[in-house]
Amino acid sequence: MCAIASILLGVAGWLVTSFFAKPLLDFLNLRSQVHEEVIFTANVGPMAKDTPAYEKAEESLRRLGAKMHAANETTSSLLRWFLSKFGYDLAKASGGLIGLANSLDTNETWERAVQINSIQVGLRLRRDYNDERLRLLESKMQRRYGA
Repeated sequence: MCAIASILLGVAGWLVTSFFAKPLLDFLNLRSQVHEEVIFTANVGPMAKDTPAYEKAEESLRRLGAKMHAANETTSSLLRWFLSKFGYDLAKASGGLIGLANSLDTNETWERAVQINSIQVGLRLRRDYNDERLRLLESKMQRRYGA
């Protein structure tokens, strides 16, 4: 009886580790990489276009966006549920990463701010732009372009 209980506990421990703990650690590592890359590429803009730094930043943001999207699609439903209960939104973060890669060549603060905010909200990182600042940037953009 004790041997059966030990085997069952071992199997349960392996299942929890393999299907929950390791994927959770992988997600937290990816989250850390995204945070680092957003900070590192903050000064890459249209003036750097067609330079190795620009191309590297664009590729890195796209790759991280693809990894985040893949994590959202392939993670177990238990882990997806767990992450959503703690306020993580991997789809929002992956969209923000791809959007940020696409907006590196723009001078528009608004476009980049929206993408960075999506990443930070989706991954529960400290936000660079609060809601009021985003509204001010949006109204400035609307006045400029009449949108």
